[in-house]
Amino acid sequence: MTHSPRPPDLPHLNLLPPSRLKSLGVTFPFLVAPMVGISHVAFRELIRSYLPDSLHPLLFTEMLSTLRLPTESLENLPGPLTSVGESCFVPQLLGNDETHIAESIEKILPLHPWGFDINMGCPASHQLQHNWGVRLLGDMDYAGQVVAMTKKHSPRPVSVKLRAATGNTIDLNYLLEFTKRMEDSGADWITLHCRTQNQGHHGYAHWEWVGEVARARNIPIVGNGDIHNWEDAMTLLKTYHVDGAMIARAATARPWILWQIAFQLGCREKPKAKWETEPPWTPDEEGKEYFLAVLRFSCLLEKYFGDSDFALKKLQFFIAQGSRWLLFGHSFFHAVRKCKTLIEVRDFVNDYANKYPQPMAQRSRT
Repeated sequence: MTHSPRPPDLPHLNLLPPSRLKSLGVTFPFLVAPMVGISHVAFRELIRSYLPDSLHPLLFTEMLSTLRLPTESLENLPGPLTSVGESCFVPQLLGNDETHIAESIEKILPLHPWGFDINMGCPASHQLQHNWGVRLLGDMDYAGQVVAMTKKHSPRPVSVKLRAATGNTIDLNYLLEFTKRMEDSGADWITLHCRTQNQGHHGYAHWEWVGEVARARNIPIVGNGDIHNWEDAMTLLKTYHVDGAMIARAATARPWILWQIAFQLGCREKPKAKWETEPPWTPDEEGKEYFLAVLRFSCLLEKYFGDSDFALKKLQFFIAQGSRWLLFGHSFFHAVRKCKTLIEVRDFVNDYANKYPQPMAQRSRT
């Protein structure tokens, strides 16, 4: 099998274009996105297990409903919202009512979040009926009010994550006007998912749009969507001159992707959880590491959620996303779905990885 060449050493972060995220104290402009069903405490710990101690990237929570959060006990959720001492996490808030937003922020602040993010990108129909998520993109005055009220109650930075458009069609002038309204309303920075509402997570993401927005705005602009590997993340910053790259589903296939980027930028400090001095690079190395990551993740899920049906479903969903980068990922996922416990999954994965080693593709196969 032909291996990809190992990347050349890069001496320091200054090889990247200047990032306005530095004004907010963010020195590593690569982030891991909020993902429904994935960005919980166990997943964020998995990402951190592949990080050198000197790196502190922003890792986002799953979206949190401000309609429910004020009346929920954080201790009685399916699992803890954060791990002990976790820093640099960003809760993503879904909502539009000032009272609920204020109460949600007040409840989370004792956990010391780095900031708060407002969801203006979720296309799910059951969310749209509340006039939040991507629905806010259709009314910039209304969306600006949501930003202003969140900023009013948050002592931490407030960001907005939005899609490039509702429906199928992009109106760049509207997008520029909308992002200006978010800036004027107090947003400290914006993440733009460069796909339309109807695209969901599929199809080509137009990175040129986020480049246009970055040039027009005075606040940091982060690009999101269609990032499959470390090279994509670096290209987004270096070619389109945005302030950061937010990685989503690729982090379920490559939880070590931030380590790869850091190595590219000259960081030779290895994560404590790994004995290797550098991350996996070749398709075979990454394929092997993927199965190890699944095993590590299953243990983290058990740590936070027990060997429960809830934890098993979280693991199966994680595999459903990340296995798309494997040569025979579809078969692997369907085999895992037959397992009834986390322990059964671990036994199966150990046996499967030995019998059917397989490479990891640079891009998702679906």
